[in-house]
Amino acid sequence: MGRTYQVSVIGMQGEKKTIDVANSEEEFNNMTVEKFKKKLAEKLPQEASDLSALRLLYTSKQLNDTDKFSDHGIKDKAIICIIIRLPGGR
Repeated sequence: MGRTYQVSVIGMQGEKKTIDVANSEEEFNNMTVEKFKKKLAEKLPQEASDLSALRLLYTSKQLNDTDKFSDHGIKDKAIICIIIRLPGGR
């Protein structure tokens, strides 16, 4: 059995969950934020009901949907924070 690459996410209420991302380093590095959000929706349906409003932060930087994990140096066992974009503002 191969290795499982994982990322921990901290939800909006401060809860921490571990998400299985990939079974190889290459697959992990090529994981896009958009694909990862879909995995989050499976694991945390209450937090990811609207994927377009979901924002992910890694090292205080917002991740764009088209970004790959390798673009930000995200490694196995990294921690990503979830925030929700709120409508409104000027």
